[in-house]
Amino acid sequence: MLPQSLSTRPEIDGGIPTPFVEFAAGRYVWRVARSHAQVLKSAEIDWFNLAGHPDAALVKRNSQRDVWRLASCGGRYFAKIYHPVGALARLKLLLRGPIAAQEWEVGLYGAAHSVSTVVPVAMAWEDGRRITGRSLLITEEVSDSLPLNDFWLTVRQNRVEADMLADALARLIARAHQCGFQHGDMHPGNILVRRSASRCEVFFVDLHRVKTGRCVMPRHAVANLAQLNQWFRRNAGRSQRLRFLQAYIRYRDQFAQASSLARNWRIDIGKLVADLAVQAERHANRLWAKRDRRAMRDNRYFAKLSPARGWRGHALLETKHPAGGAKTNLCFSKSDWRQWLRDPPSWVDPARQKLLKDSHTATIFRARLEADGRGIDVVVKRTLARNGWKKFVQMFGPSRNIRSWRLANMLRNRDLPVATPLAVIERFAAGVVRTDSISFTEFISDAVDLETFLTREVAALPGTMQRSVKNRLIESVVQLLRAFHERGFVHRDMKAPNLMVRWPAPHVGTPVLTFIDMDGISHRRRSSEAQRTRAVVRLCASLLGSPGCTASDRLRFLKTYLTAPGRPPTEWKAYWRRIHTEVCSKLHDKELRRSWKLAHYGRE
Repeated sequence: MLPQSLSTRPEIDGGIPTPFVEFAAGRYVWRVARSHAQVLKSAEIDWFNLAGHPDAALVKRNSQRDVWRLASCGGRYFAKIYHPVGALARLKLLLRGPIAAQEWEVGLYGAAHSVSTVVPVAMAWEDGRRITGRSLLITEEVSDSLPLNDFWLTVRQNRVEADMLADALARLIARAHQCGFQHGDMHPGNILVRRSASRCEVFFVDLHRVKTGRCVMPRHAVANLAQLNQWFRRNAGRSQRLRFLQAYIRYRDQFAQASSLARNWRIDIGKLVADLAVQAERHANRLWAKRDRRAMRDNRYFAKLSPARGWRGHALLETKHPAGGAKTNLCFSKSDWRQWLRDPPSWVDPARQKLLKDSHTATIFRARLEADGRGIDVVVKRTLARNGWKKFVQMFGPSRNIRSWRLANMLRNRDLPVATPLAVIERFAAGVVRTDSISFTEFISDAVDLETFLTREVAALPGTMQRSVKNRLIESVVQLLRAFHERGFVHRDMKAPNLMVRWPAPHVGTPVLTFIDMDGISHRRRSSEAQRTRAVVRLCASLLGSPGCTASDRLRFLKTYLTAPGRPPTEWKAYWRRIHTEVCSKLHDKELRRSWKLAHYGRE
């Protein structure tokens, strides 16, 4: 709550007057814009404790800050409360001062240089607590606005609206760069869009990682654009991204005299696209690596578990976006998982669960997780060591299930379709020796594997319709394999039964493909030509017995897969002969392997 008596102390920032009132209230020091002082003063609000306020709604929470939306006294505000956690955050607080003060100064800098940002109206910090003190920033809500990612999805199919938004965004970023304003976390969620009668207005938000007052060098500008590109490369066409870059270059030239920090560098569009591709890959790899580590820690999305004596593992708490064949986002709690996993062996008991597969390397069941009137079908997998050496390796190294958990989350982080990994638990003897492991994966309903789809679904279609369905299926498989290999993954067991297809009749649109069984997948950052060819050979060999896949279908798949810039148009001929030879060799090896399994295990 603000005190009734306020002392005014105007201050100068960037050569322009910035009137505000500053005062002490208890252990907090406040700074309030004069235009909002009376409004905030009349509101009986404890800004540092908004949980009990009837008009406050929590928007976002993480380990370092809480963000609340509040409607009060005829106005709408956002309150961001910073509470530093960890040695690094406290060191930054000691060296730089309150984070709210940094955002306040960035907002004033943006206003002074006509860079659109949210308007800060008040800030407060705990005086005398330089290392552990909380701070608060209050900003005005930008009315009738949406985050850039949400707004873009509503207009991207409309050429005029999409180009208008791209032009406004290019103008904002170009002016910001020419005025020494560089947003350190420039993803679409940190940019707001408001549609007016004939134009789009865009605003920067979340300003605590903005650098100001320094010339934005070309490499820094490209790296900044790469952050934005991370989301748009999946949600915007190549021509749309190119038009945005052309508008950015045009506005950079227009604002070449906007400030003393502006630079009139000549930028070639071809070189910018090439540099952006390099920086975008670096940014994506850093972001993906950060998300990969998250799956093994306690946080908002994952949890470490010890559900029963001797058992330890990891579980999913929340997904941000549906993946693979999933239809909805998933949300669980630690208490849900503790209840479900209090008796782990019961999930792999054939008397209680439906057995799907029983082999010498794994047993797989279908089960259902039920809690509070809601449930989800899951696939439960228990891995088995097929010989003494494998058993020894799995006792002291990561189990196959924990490896599959990591790889499945890596695939999800890179936007590759995979059945959602839900949990993995391992049993330990003496705290270090692994004796058992069980994984839980979301069951993909209404889906069949690729071999079954071709044999049962496609083969039953009329001849004229078969060709259209096969062509779209080939295109989808090729796109998936390209993305899979471009992102550094290698699959030594790329057979049709490990690729699920969800495409209900009458097969309109494009099929949803999903990877299952992570055992054959590894991540190398760069896949070699031999590894890519091996995946194609394995896929072709697995479909030789399917009546729905002919030699001409495999040839079409190969030609589509090899069609790319820089490849000669007749390259497929050499690959066709090579793949035919390797497929024959693969079939011979498969028969030898089958005979060996029958001799050693009595089954395949």
